Amino acid sequence: MTIQSTELRINGERLWQSLMDLAQIGATPKGGVKRLALTDLDRQGRDLVVSWARDAGLQVTIDQIGNVFMRRPGRNPSRAPIVAGSHILSRPAANLTAITAFLPHLKWCARSMITQL
Repeated sequence: MTIQSTELRINGERLWQSLMDLAQIGATPKGGVKRLALTDLDRQGRDLVVSWARDAGLQVTIDQIGNVFMRRPGRNPSRAPIVAGSHILSRPAANLTAITAFLPHLKWCARSMITQL
């Protein structure tokens, strides 16, 4: 399958809306986000991101501290899968977590039927 460079794009509006939906969980009065580790807000944020991943057909595991790992298996089990993992909690100086930033790429792989690089 040949993929044209014009197809290698993330939908910016969809990404922004996803970030804004996640930012509602733990939103602060001044426009920030506060989702501390192992709190109910952390769980709510994780549940939302996990639902997006599962909707995209990704395999999801969560470790004991709440880190989320998403896996896109390939057709060839001898090759490495596409994997991403991180936390969903927020920090005072940052809102965008690694997994939230990488999820659109994993979704794109799923929609584009890309299974291994």
